[in-house]
This record gives sequence, C-alpha cells and structure tokens, in this order.
Amino acid sequence: MRRSTFNYIEDMLRDYPHYNEYIKECEEEIRHPYVEPDANIGGGRSAGKQERLTETIVRIDEDRRIRQMKRQQKAIAKCLDRSNSDIVYQMCKELYFMNKRRLTLDGVAYKLNVSRRTLIRRREDFFIDLAKELGMQ
Repeated sequence: MRRSTFNYIEDMLRDYPHYNEYIKECEEEIRHPYVEPDANIGGGRSAGKQERLTETIVRIDEDRRIRQMKRQQKAIAKCLDRSNSDIVYQMCKELYFMNKRRLTLDGVAYKLNVSRRTLIRRREDFFIDLAKELGMQ
C-alpha cells in the first residue's frame, strides 16, 4: 500500500468519531448560508418559504462533502464489523479514536497481549480492506 493512501486512511480513522459533528456543521452551513446584505431596500420579492425548503433539502442531499463523509463513515463501520476482531477494534480505539493518544503501537500490542508484528499485520489487513471498500485500491 502506498504511503499516501496509508496516511489518508489514518486521517479518516482519526476523524471517524467526529463525523456526525462534521456532517451536522455542513448541513447547518447549507441551511443558514451567509447572505451579503442588500443595499437595495424595498426592491423585489423573495421566493416563498416552500421553494427555499425544497432547495435546501436538495442541496443537503447533493452536497459532495456530506456524501463523502457518510460514505467513509459507513465504510469504516462496515470494515470494523467485518474484521470481527476485538484486537482490530481496540487497536483503532487506542491509536485513532482517542483524542489524546497515550500509547504507541508497541504499547497497544503489549496491552492487547499480542506481538507487535501481529498487530502490524492486522492493521495492514484492515487498511487494505478499508481501501478496497472505498475504491482506493
């Protein structure tokens, strides 16, 4: 696996616990966009509320950032379930899901009572599975 792909997957895993917050922020940006104040006071009529609501729903549904985050979130959850291994989940939790990482790969291997090489192999298998799920490989 290329180093750039590996780093990208690591970044995705670090963001995984926050995806719901990010999606909500993007939806709020779409619902309440910044509108430049109009100097033309009293001119023209605005579109009805129903039209704005429909446009907003369509924009939220078609937004690329939101779709990408939801796709990544589903792929990570699916691969974690498919790994069917407590070792992989605990490794991801310790290395990527925590805000402040306290353990290194060696520390996680010691905590999970597996060898460092076994943990590296499991991580590589998980990353390859995730890359395939996302269509990156």
